[in-house]
Amino acid sequence: MKKKQSSEDDRFKGPGKWCGYVFARGLAGLIQLLPLSLAFRLGRGAGWLCWKLMKRRRVIVRKNLKVVNAWMVERGKVKCEKGESLDAQVREVFQRSGANLLAGFPLSRLRPERMAAHLEIEGMEHAREVLAQGKGVIMLLAHMGPWEVLAHLPQLASDHGVHAPFGAMYRPLNNTYLDNWVREQRAARNTRLFSRRDGFHKPVDFLRGGGMLGILADQKMREGELVSFFGVEVASTPIPGLFHRRSGAPMLTLSIETVGVAKWKLTVDSVDLSGLSEKPSRGALSLVCNQALEQTLSRSPCDGFWLSKRF
Repeated sequence: MKKKQSSEDDRFKGPGKWCGYVFARGLAGLIQLLPLSLAFRLGRGAGWLCWKLMKRRRVIVRKNLKVVNAWMVERGKVKCEKGESLDAQVREVFQRSGANLLAGFPLSRLRPERMAAHLEIEGMEHAREVLAQGKGVIMLLAHMGPWEVLAHLPQLASDHGVHAPFGAMYRPLNNTYLDNWVREQRAARNTRLFSRRDGFHKPVDFLRGGGMLGILADQKMREGELVSFFGVEVASTPIPGLFHRRSGAPMLTLSIETVGVAKWKLTVDSVDLSGLSEKPSRGALSLVCNQALEQTLSRSPCDGFWLSKRF
């Protein structure tokens, strides 16, 4: 295992990778200096430009939203924005994605007391309840909202009476210098990162120790459990279910909705696992996770990152 990691480190090093790292850090530093509301508006503008220029990507977003809208109509839910056409929703996805991406940089540098002015948080009582079981918590996350907020979950949760070690599953970057920097930034905010390099047991032990582990569970998989997601069978990650089966940790979901200019609402909700058998299959667990993610994303479909082919 060490030899494999060493070879990956060597492969993702070198002058080119170093230049990429320096450029990325410099660009991130410049964006962080922007006022949050300005970064949000610039992001919407950049998203609009991408919507105008990226015709093929528009087709992908449109197809994804058609599936999501059909699922919501069938269940009597309101679509992305009441009264908006599908084309308007596609444009809004681009603009919100741009706004959430750029705004995440200055948002990440705010002190907790200043960040609170931009974030509305609901449902932390669910986290307190499940943590009392002493089995840790699996937090199901979707690609929505400014992802940098997730790095501040330890402090945000603590401010709402939730005290637990925080960790997250992540995919290592193909740049060792940049990857090390990201890990250092997360560690400084009391978030422990786990990847495939850590194997299966370390994150499970983290859960058994009472930790809260975040997993982006809506990502596209080349291989996975083939189960329904918004009414379409797609390959879905089995990882949250496997961690639950091994640790017994309950699950929660976290959604991030845009509610104004540089303002977001974070909602924590419980996941009903009561319908599962004593020894549920991988497919049954993946289906429950997808159903929970459907509820998460349906709170604000236009905040979802639908720019990659999902269905």
